Amino acid sequence: MARRGVEVTEIRKAVCLPLSRRIEVGLVAPEVWENYALCRRQFSWYRQSSRQGQTLVVSSVPLLEAAPDPAVIIKNSFFRPPRLPDREAQTALIQRESYRNSRPEEWENIEAKDREEQQKWLKVMGLQDLTFEELFVGHCANHANFIEPAYQVLEDHRPVPYSLGQTRTVCSACLEFYNIIGTPFKKKYVVPCPGAVLFAGMVPNHYYEVISP
Repeated sequence: MARRGVEVTEIRKAVCLPLSRRIEVGLVAPEVWENYALCRRQFSWYRQSSRQGQTLVVSSVPLLEAAPDPAVIIKNSFFRPPRLPDREAQTALIQRESYRNSRPEEWENIEAKDREEQQKWLKVMGLQDLTFEELFVGHCANHANFIEPAYQVLEDHRPVPYSLGQTRTVCSACLEFYNIIGTPFKKKYVVPCPGAVLFAGMVPNHYYEVISP
């Protein structure tokens, strides 16, 4: 790729960085999912998935002919959710066996230090009226909906799950963008989390189409 004049950027921190328009090709080595402290708890989904140990390549240009077919293609969309869950419905989503059997233990381990960091984040996002525990229910429900969709649309007779809230209430959208969660589905509609907006310049509150070719 270097011989073709394609610039390859090795990502060492936030794995959503390669989604930026400023990066032509981004490379994320397996150890990044282990060592990046800010999202280490969230990345536990990667570490217990079939993707563990694999290198992620995110490209805005066609790869070499010898490269594997893409796991996903991320596109713009004009999707709007037909309905969204209230708090009671969110709680019901995370009580299902499909979510409980899929979640990593580390994902649920909200330590005191993590709470402190999240409270600072809530202030930045203008969510002082919520506790992190309340927001975390939405984070879990959002992932749960991509494991066993309760909120979905039908396209070509196939279920298409979608994110369950705006950017400020979504966490670790990279897991859906990179097909670590929601692998069985041909298509997903995914809203970027605050990190993807800040680090990669993705549009907040906007649904992106994620296709598994």
